[in-house]
Amino acid sequence: MDSPAFYSVLFISSLLLCWILTPLAGRLALRLGCVDRPGGRKIHSRNIPYFGGIAVFVSFLTVFMAVYYYYIPSISIEGRRVMFGFVFGGGLILITGLIDDIRSVRPSVKLMGQAAAGVILAVLGFRIEVLTNPFGGEIHFGAIMGGILTVIWVVSMVNAMNLIDGLDGLASGIAFIVSVTLFAVAINRNDPMDMVITAILAGSCLGFLHHNFFPARIFLGDAGSMFLGFVLSVIGIHGIQKSATVMALLIPLSALAVPVLDTLMALIRRSRVRRDLFSADHEHLHHRLVRLGISEKNVVLLIYFFCIHLGITAFVLTLIPVDYTLIILLLIAMGIMLGIKTLAFIEEKMAIRLRESEKESMLDEETGLSSYRYFTRRVIEEINSCDRYDKRKFSLLIFEIKGLISFLDPFKKIEERRKRFRSVGRFFQENIRSSDLVSFLGNESFVILTPEQGEGKDYLVERLKTIFENMRADLFGPLSEQKVELKIRAVDYPGNQGLVQDLLRDAMEVS
Repeated sequence: MDSPAFYSVLFISSLLLCWILTPLAGRLALRLGCVDRPGGRKIHSRNIPYFGGIAVFVSFLTVFMAVYYYYIPSISIEGRRVMFGFVFGGGLILITGLIDDIRSVRPSVKLMGQAAAGVILAVLGFRIEVLTNPFGGEIHFGAIMGGILTVIWVVSMVNAMNLIDGLDGLASGIAFIVSVTLFAVAINRNDPMDMVITAILAGSCLGFLHHNFFPARIFLGDAGSMFLGFVLSVIGIHGIQKSATVMALLIPLSALAVPVLDTLMALIRRSRVRRDLFSADHEHLHHRLVRLGISEKNVVLLIYFFCIHLGITAFVLTLIPVDYTLIILLLIAMGIMLGIKTLAFIEEKMAIRLRESEKESMLDEETGLSSYRYFTRRVIEEINSCDRYDKRKFSLLIFEIKGLISFLDPFKKIEERRKRFRSVGRFFQENIRSSDLVSFLGNESFVILTPEQGEGKDYLVERLKTIFENMRADLFGPLSEQKVELKIRAVDYPGNQGLVQDLLRDAMEVS
């Protein structure tokens, strides 16, 4: 097991096995209809099969079990505990993720599955019971507290990898980089077990990455991303049992700084607005970088770049005295915080520029109403918000004024015709909420966007009907009762997604 060729064989074996199994897993997912559909928070534009996690799990476990049975005299009890941890704990993680991929379970159900996997590790003896204080002495937690810390560690690592899995090749690429980093750390510590685990994991990740890198042909799914996080959590626990030093946890944390901090920021962000901590949103690091105008592929490569540098730093930390290590970790933390602040500053500047440009294109000079380009953009934003937040909704109210064109025809002068038309537009603008938006839909139709109206839209419709009848003579003349008729149609979202999409498409063709 000390030969470099041995670990090369493990790496190549898992790589080839995962490379072969991944297309088969994708075909199975397509046959079962287990695909990730575009829309909402999703950045991709076509159906992509899940079950990539099955290929990673099977390839990893197959090679590891082969090593276990072949080298049982060398790794004996330690190897048995690790194998059972991967079989039972990793298997539970995989099943939990597969259920979510197939049926989309509540976050609390996933959390229970992740915690149960952590309990399995604790029962098998993988517990964080002792930590060496960098400033001297040891901290003893005992079996129960050590088990609780183990569960927290496992849940944290699993969710860090799960939440970062938002772009093609991102989670699998990060896991590959971290695996290579931890393999180098294991060589430096002369830890054969960690060398075996990381070599196999790196091969499985790279074999899968061939099919998952932009543009992805298959996704890890929750099953795969959570399993990667689980394996990395086992490596951290195994390292701390070997050395009992806090650095055994700080090294993988340093290498995983990007997904770990992204997860931490997500929890803080959701707690501030009192949302479910494990609910999905569109504010992760990769989403924010894409919104800055960086292509999806380049965002992934940029995050790879940071992970490689963090991995190199993590390895260097194992070669220097503890006093310098703490200083470097502090500098890393300060650098990351500076990066976060810089990103927020750039986003704020871009938002200001966007608002300024919107002011120039918000109004239609002919109608005096919101331009349809701006109106459409607002509707799309509302659709995204509804897809992102379960309880959010909006309505589109289409007002057709039958006879409007006939009323305007006698006015030959453009200015007079525009003045009469704008008086109709003002009728809508002056009688809606400040949060509503009205635009001319084409021909004789106007449309009002009413965010979060829900059942309250009926009140708005009746109110506009009444005001229209009272103002009919002022708007269209005393004989307008026979010539002008108001027809109203309401479209809700969610509920009438198809009608909203058809309305936008037809209106774009008209405009």
